[in-house]
Amino acid sequence: MNALQPLRVLRDKLLGLGQTTHRLEKLDLRLNQLTGQLDDMTIQLRAADQRGAQAQDQIAAMQADISRLPQQQNVALDVLANRIAADTRELFGRHANLFHARPPRASTQRRTDANVIERIAFLVHSKELLNHYGCIWDLMPKGSFDVLLHGEGELPQAADLARWDCGVAPTQAVLDEGKAYRYLVSNHPVSDFGEPLIKRLAETNIRFMYAAGKSRWNLSRWNQLYDIILCFGPYHAINFSHACDAAIVQMGYPRFDRYFNDVVDREALARAQGCDPAKPTVVWLPTQGALTSLGHFDAEISALTSRYNVIVKVHPLTPVAEPDRIDKLRQLNFTRIISNSEDNLPLYQLADYMLFDYGGPPMAGIYADKRMVLLDVPGAADDALTGDDSPDVSIRKQLINVTAEEGALASLLSDDAVWSTQQHARRTLRSLYFAPHYGFSAQVAAQALLNLDKLLPDRSTTW
Repeated sequence: MNALQPLRVLRDKLLGLGQTTHRLEKLDLRLNQLTGQLDDMTIQLRAADQRGAQAQDQIAAMQADISRLPQQQNVALDVLANRIAADTRELFGRHANLFHARPPRASTQRRTDANVIERIAFLVHSKELLNHYGCIWDLMPKGSFDVLLHGEGELPQAADLARWDCGVAPTQAVLDEGKAYRYLVSNHPVSDFGEPLIKRLAETNIRFMYAAGKSRWNLSRWNQLYDIILCFGPYHAINFSHACDAAIVQMGYPRFDRYFNDVVDREALARAQGCDPAKPTVVWLPTQGALTSLGHFDAEISALTSRYNVIVKVHPLTPVAEPDRIDKLRQLNFTRIISNSEDNLPLYQLADYMLFDYGGPPMAGIYADKRMVLLDVPGAADDALTGDDSPDVSIRKQLINVTAEEGALASLLSDDAVWSTQQHARRTLRSLYFAPHYGFSAQVAAQALLNLDKLLPDRSTTW
C-alpha cells in the first residue's frame, strides 16, 4: 500500500464532512426562510381575520343604517318642507306691501247674457305681442278667438293676423256697443286708472306674463284684477299664490319653444342677420328708460366689432320715447342695429354671447342657457320698477355683471373659464324661475286657455 494512501482517505473524509456541513448550513438557511414566510403568513391570516371582523362590523353598521333610512328620509323631507315654507314666507313678505295696497276699483255694471261674447279675446296694444301670442294662437282652433286692438302705438295690421282667421276689433268699438267678452287675455291691464279697461272688456281676466324682471311693476297691485295668471315658473307662482286669489298656471316660456325645437342653420341665420358666419356673434338687448345700458356701454360694445359680429336690438319703446339714443348708436360701428318689433328669438339662436341690463331679456337668457354678461346701471336696485329682490337685480349675485367704468367686456368674452363656471349658476337659476316645459310651453298655455271653465269651475262674477 502506498504510504500516502491513508492520508488521502483521511482527506476525502474531511472533505465529505465539509460538504455535509455546507449542505446543512444551506438547509438551515432555507429552514429560517420558510419559518419567516410562515410567520408572515400567520400575520397575514391574523390581519385577514381582523379585516373579516371589521367587515362584519361594517355590514352590521350598514344594516343598522338601512333600518334607520325611513326615519332619516322623513326628517330630511321635514327639513326640506320647512325650508320651502320659510323661503315662501320670505318671498311673500318682500312683496306683501305691493299686493295688499288698495286694489283698483272694479266695475259695478251688471251685464246680461246677451251682452257677453262667448269667446276668448286677446288684448293687443303693441305689435311686439304677436311674438308672444303667435305660438299660442297656432295651437288654438282657427276662428276661435278675437284680437282687440288698443292704443295708438305700432299695432298689427290685418295682414299680420290673417293666418289665424281671428276676429279683429278696436277696444273702443266693443265698449261703445256695451259688449264684453267672457274671457280676456292680456299681459297687463294697460290702464288701471278709474274703471280698469280689462274689467270693462271682460268678465274673466287672464294674465299672460311676458317678462320676468322689474318686480316692483311686475308684482304690483293690479295683479288682483286677474282671475287666472299664466306665469313662468315657481318663483312667480309662489308670489302670486300667496298674494291673490287667481288660479296659477306655470306655463314656462312659450315664445322660446322654437329655440329648443328648431334645427338651426347657423351660417344661413348669420347671413340673414348681416353677420359674418366665420365670426362669433354678440347680441346686446338693452331695456328702455332709466334702467337702460344705452349711453353707458355704447363705445365699449361697438369696439367688439373688431373681433365679433355685434347686433343691437333696442326695446320697442325706445325709438318712440328716446330716438336720440338710436341716433347715437348709428354714429358708431355695429354689425346691425334693430329698432323695429321683429322677433328676438333668432338673436338668441344665433348669439354666442349676450349682453343684458334689466327687464325680461336677461331672464330669457337664463331660460335659453346663454353665455351672458349683465351690464350694471347706477341706481338700478332702487329704481321704481325693480328693487333689490327683483329677479333681474338678484341674479347679479350669481352671474357676471360689470360697470361701464371697468371696461372688462372684451377680456370677459375671451375667457373660457368664465363660461365654464357660469353654466352651473344659470341652470340653477333656471329651475327657480321657469317651469321645465322646454319646447312645449305653448301647449301648456294653449291647453289652459282651452279649458278655462275647468280652471275656475265654481266661480261666478258679480257685476
